[in-house]
Amino acid sequence: MSFNIPNIFTAGTKAKADEVNENFTTIQDELNKQNENIASIREDVDYIKADMFDDYIAEAEMMIKSSKSKFCINCANLSDDGKSPDLLSFDENILSFKAGGAYPVLTGTNAYGDSETFEYIDSVDITGYVDGNYNIFIGLEGEVELFNTKIIKSTVTPTNIVIDDIWLMTLEPWCCYKFNGLSWVEFEGIPLGSITIKEGKITDASNYTLNSQYLDADCNFITPDGRNNLSKRFESEWFAIVPNGVYVFEHKLNIDPLKYRARLVSRVINNYGNFQSGDIIETLYSNYAGNEASTEAGCIMKYTKDAITVAAGNSAFHCANDFGGNGCAYLQRGNLEHKIIVTQDIN
Repeated sequence: MSFNIPNIFTAGTKAKADEVNENFTTIQDELNKQNENIASIREDVDYIKADMFDDYIAEAEMMIKSSKSKFCINCANLSDDGKSPDLLSFDENILSFKAGGAYPVLTGTNAYGDSETFEYIDSVDITGYVDGNYNIFIGLEGEVELFNTKIIKSTVTPTNIVIDDIWLMTLEPWCCYKFNGLSWVEFEGIPLGSITIKEGKITDASNYTLNSQYLDADCNFITPDGRNNLSKRFESEWFAIVPNGVYVFEHKLNIDPLKYRARLVSRVINNYGNFQSGDIIETLYSNYAGNEASTEAGCIMKYTKDAITVAAGNSAFHCANDFGGNGCAYLQRGNLEHKIIVTQDIN
């Protein structure tokens, strides 16, 4: 940036002191202005840096919140330690929820991976409830339900059950069911915590841990220390397999094939023999069912660091084995849909 010197001197002429001083004063004033400009620029830069840092923190927090574990609360009001959930409050026969308003909103995800954010949750009057311990659930529409029953986490159908028992089926893809007295029906509730009712009044309330449902590659629940190892995962959409079909899934996880696990999970579409619609099975074999044409049942999978290839036999049957009285005989490919699940080996 340029500026004008008020007095110009010619060689061989005498300079007046007041003109020289005026030039120096002008230069000093200009330097002061430039210093002020530099200071202002520094303030702007510091503000921009701080603003960018705040945006980065907000984005990181949002990423953490959006990394949702299933069948649990993902984020909610916390206690003074900044870690433990603090959602439930009660006054004798009224159960209330610290969500929205003066408190942070609550975000939860059900067993099927459907998430919802709640800015308000209606209180519950427990008048008329029999004494016991109750698990608390919230539906995607905000409805609250209390069940004086168990939450069962299992890959197989539970036994010794009662009406309103909740079964979290922990074989991918996860499902959740409630027992209605005759059969298991799908249940989309999200567990929030539990309360104890004694002599018609609430005597205790417990919050469930945030993001509590973490599984390893075999769908076993693991400790918090092991969660950091579950850094990479891929799950395909459901797809059909036809005889001689070849299917490539680019998971792009960039993992040594010896250090990850892949599963071909199958779901029955229609009732067939001993199979019921919705049954989950897993293909673990590639077999040759006989010496006749079109008898190669089963599938085989090829692993690379970035993709899985599934190749099917030429038979119209997914399974051509008979295991006896409870056998799985001649299940047809057209009655199944499939999903590939890849997880990094936590070992």
